[in-house]
Amino acid sequence: MSKTTKLHNEDKLVKKALEVGLKMAKMQGLNLPTTPQPLKTKAVYLFLVEVNQITPLPDEKLDGANIKKRLALWIHKVLPDNDPLK
Repeated sequence: MSKTTKLHNEDKLVKKALEVGLKMAKMQGLNLPTTPQPLKTKAVYLFLVEVNQITPLPDEKLDGANIKKRLALWIHKVLPDNDPLK
């Protein structure tokens, strides 16, 4: 998948990535914030970077849109091929 490829269902993928990321954190004994949405998104992103699941973004690109894109790409990659979100 090229860097410029737009995922067809990016919003649903981000929602799934947040769900999976929160579950992973909880399994490791961490309680990440669940509201508000921007805080939850950044917390899951930082958790996934910390556990080496995703590559961190450069500081100048660390904003909401880029974080969501990175989460969507991560979950798209780890979902099984027969998942309806792929």
